[in-house]
Amino acid sequence: MRVWRFVLLLIVVAVGSYYAARFLLEGFPRRPHHDDEYVRPYGPDDDDEFLEGISRKKGPEDTP
Repeated sequence: MRVWRFVLLLIVVAVGSYYAARFLLEGFPRRPHHDDEYVRPYGPDDDDEFLEGISRKKGPEDTP
């Protein structure tokens, strides 16, 4: 009976010290705010000149 009580105490101390260290290192966990609307990063497909250049067919005047 004494062994189980010691094991339980050991588990409680381990879990408590884990959460205490996590709290001290990271601070109180806050819920992230999802109020901001997602904005897609600017990419090459947003550039009209780039899209125009890749969509037109190559002709004899395009060859060097």
